[in-house]
Amino acid sequence: MLQQLVHALVQTRNEAADDVLLDALRLGNETEKTVAFEALVQRRTIHGLGGVIAQYDSLPQSLQLLVLNNIRAFHPALRECGRSDDAALRLAAMRLIALGRQGKLAYVLSDSLHSGNETLSRGAVEAMVALARWVATTTRRLQKGPTDRIAPATDAAGGPANGAGEDPRVRELQSLLDGRCPEPDEQTQIHAQLAEQRPEIEQAVARALDGHRGAGAPELLRAGLLLCDWPGSRTLAILRTAKHGGQSAMVRRLQQPPESEHVEAFLLGASHGGLRSQFGITFAHVEDPPVLDALLRKTHWLKDHQLQLCMHQVTRGCWWGEDTLGRDLLRRSPADAARIGDWLATSGSHDIVQDERLTRIAQHASADFAARLRLLRLAMRRPRGASIKLICSFLSDNDERLVRLAAREIVRRRPADYENILLPLMTSVAPSVRRVISRCVGQAGFEQFWQRFDRLDQATRRAAGRAMLKILPDAAGRLGRRLLSDPPAQQVKAIQMAQELGLVESFAPALQQLCADPNPKVRSKAVAALGEMNEVPLSPLLDRVLHDSDARVRANAIEVLETRQETEYVPVLAQRARAAHNRERANAIKAMHKMKVGTATAQLSAMLGDERPEHRISAMWTLRQIGWWRLLNDVARLAKEDPNLRVRRYALAVLRDVSELLQPQAQAV
Repeated sequence: MLQQLVHALVQTRNEAADDVLLDALRLGNETEKTVAFEALVQRRTIHGLGGVIAQYDSLPQSLQLLVLNNIRAFHPALRECGRSDDAALRLAAMRLIALGRQGKLAYVLSDSLHSGNETLSRGAVEAMVALARWVATTTRRLQKGPTDRIAPATDAAGGPANGAGEDPRVRELQSLLDGRCPEPDEQTQIHAQLAEQRPEIEQAVARALDGHRGAGAPELLRAGLLLCDWPGSRTLAILRTAKHGGQSAMVRRLQQPPESEHVEAFLLGASHGGLRSQFGITFAHVEDPPVLDALLRKTHWLKDHQLQLCMHQVTRGCWWGEDTLGRDLLRRSPADAARIGDWLATSGSHDIVQDERLTRIAQHASADFAARLRLLRLAMRRPRGASIKLICSFLSDNDERLVRLAAREIVRRRPADYENILLPLMTSVAPSVRRVISRCVGQAGFEQFWQRFDRLDQATRRAAGRAMLKILPDAAGRLGRRLLSDPPAQQVKAIQMAQELGLVESFAPALQQLCADPNPKVRSKAVAALGEMNEVPLSPLLDRVLHDSDARVRANAIEVLETRQETEYVPVLAQRARAAHNRERANAIKAMHKMKVGTATAQLSAMLGDERPEHRISAMWTLRQIGWWRLLNDVARLAKEDPNLRVRRYALAVLRDVSELLQPQAQAV
């Protein structure tokens, strides 16, 4: 029903339909406003579109964007509204012309500029300035290329240009232009739009400068200077047009130090406007760093003998662009290029900017050791906390002496993450540089791995440990010192680290010494580590640890016997199979089974029937390890009848594991 009603309103020629749709646009919700707006655009009546223009500031942002996207449909209405007797409607039309970037309608602004009404004149001036700023910023973005991001327009002090951050209409215009990197297709569209709109805007501003003498004259002059960014500009032609009303004001402004947004006009006035005689005098009085930066990047003053003269005038300018520097280096020797580095270091520009330029010079002087040494010393003279980018670039130099100097300087400064900068070099630099790095960051690198060892999984820490041993030659020595001098908990960690990194054989004497340590945990871990070495005879040591006072040490010694298949210790194992400690007893039975001792099954059956719950649990653990499922009925009995809850739960877990193990076989059958 609603669609039929809207269709009827669109098709009728009655002007009252426009009033109905405008009321819906004013009073409805966002969906209803969208439907009403689309109907008004389809009708294309001046009355209806004029009502949309009048309500533009009160519309939701989504509808405002729709108006800007369909701005060409509003051209007849903008022309009529721009000449209306209603001042508010004329102001709304002029604002929309500026926001929609419609230079073809700039003559409407000119009509309002000369209307005699101060409010309308001020609105026309603001709209012209907004159009000129859009042309200037968009042209600058196209000149920078498709990968550059354009920043909002700023004045010489770094603030918003001409109140750009204060006027909401200008902010909306800039939101459509700034902060985006144009793609090639979008760049082509913007270029075509500029080619279509710019001549009309330039003509309107030039005509306004000729005849307007009101309060908005300074703003119009600002707009005219914004458009003086290419030799064919119609506002630049004012300087050569006889009896033009704005010529004297423009000449006086270009004979003063420029603002950052008027640098192009200042230079073109000197080269194409007959103001060359004033250029040098004015340039000497420019003190604003952004303006100096913009001027010096675009002039040829930084050449040969003029360079030192320019340095006396510039103390903070970020001068000498990359392209200009690259062309200048092509005709200079490496020694002269290094002298340019001295000038750059005293320019007062930011360290990062200096590093970019000095790195470019160092690449040019890649065949001259003295020139590169001079540049490195420039970077080393900076205070602590300054940028080290240039120093880091010398870490990959082809001369060992410069790499060593750069590494020592980084060690001396100790910037953030300097270990991550130096450690990767340990595998590729010369031995002398490796010694410099190892003395400084070896302890830090080892301590970092030591602290993170417990938080890493086994595969990761094994790979990281091997990399550490490759990068830090003294890491094994540091681990050996921790093995003998640290507290017991740290000694156990050191033994585990030696096991995972394959260093047990290197620490065999130390591990044998730890087998007599007062702490039973250290003795137990040392015995388990020694069991991994087949080349070292352990018979005297095993005789001692098998009679150790701690059961864990004896249990680990039994595991060593199992690993080495020491059959002469079978009587000892048979004795330990009846021990009072459950872990020692279980390990002995498991070792006897591996050595194919016939009494192992009887010992395991007896252990399953032991009155102590921990022995019955250890017996089931042994049963699971050796896979002797003939005793599974005893396990089922324990799961059903044992009075201890822990024993029943463990027995059920064993039965569940057996069922999961046999299920694939049953499915295959």
